[in-house]
Amino acid sequence: MTGALEVRSLSVDLGGVPVVADVSFSLRAGERLGLIGESGSGKSVTALAIMGLLPEGMRAGGRVELAGEDLVSMGERRLSALRGDRIAMVFQEPLTALNPLMRVGRQVAEVLRIHRGLGRRGAAERALGLLGRVELDDPAGVARAYPHELSGGQRQRVMLAMAVACSPRVLVADEPTTALDVVVQDQVLSLVQRLADEEGSSLLLISHDLAVVARMCERVLVMYGGRLVEEGPTRDILSQPHHPYTAGLVATAAAVSSPSGARRPGSLPALPGSVPPLGRFPSGCVFRDRCWRADRSCEAVPQLCGRDHAVACWHPVGEGAG
Repeated sequence: MTGALEVRSLSVDLGGVPVVADVSFSLRAGERLGLIGESGSGKSVTALAIMGLLPEGMRAGGRVELAGEDLVSMGERRLSALRGDRIAMVFQEPLTALNPLMRVGRQVAEVLRIHRGLGRRGAAERALGLLGRVELDDPAGVARAYPHELSGGQRQRVMLAMAVACSPRVLVADEPTTALDVVVQDQVLSLVQRLADEEGSSLLLISHDLAVVARMCERVLVMYGGRLVEEGPTRDILSQPHHPYTAGLVATAAAVSSPSGARRPGSLPALPGSVPPLGRFPSGCVFRDRCWRADRSCEAVPQLCGRDHAVACWHPVGEGAG
């Protein structure tokens, strides 16, 4: 497979404080790649840096290559031409991402007018077709509505319609089902998967939910403290995690899903503590203050090592003492 998106040594800082550090990965053509970690691990900031949508005060470095062009160093005019066309994003909270003063149909049509040069009538007709394609029951009624008049599931479908309107090469979905109930969540995930497949888009799915990633993604990146700590095939990562952080995520998820909530004898420990605030992660291995395997060697930053299943850890799970 050829790479649809190449991220090389991506970093983001806020007033000199690192938020994301030295993140590198490839998103292959047609691949579904998951990026997981707790809230505060740097996942959403990574997505915003890729899209060139960082909040004021944050600055990105490194390279993000889309079809050979570097999005990080690109001027805003060229980036705006690519964003929504070659690369598109589905945001975590569509109510804040959609324009509250513009009817939904016009917002979908605007994408087609900007990137495909369609006239008002042609864009409006295509917008109706897109709203039907994302399984909205009354596309015409939804098109006339304002965002606040729609349910959360309807708004997320509208965001999906806008995202796939121009058949993007890369689709980034940042926690697309966070505020939805279980039934609607399942519907939206199925829709994301179907649309990505139909368009031939590569999918970068950001989530804190291991079950969602297991269902949707072929490969997984695990992030903590703004760094990638593990990478590999989804099945391997979830069945044989090598990083203590990933192992803790898996154990915690297993305990939550267990009817009793109890941990099996001999199983890996669940995650202790919580994610530190920005700027308070330890030097060296960013996970060492929460890790049951940490020692003096963890005062140095471990590098991501390995081919198919890589880990950044001085004492990977399964090696040495348990």
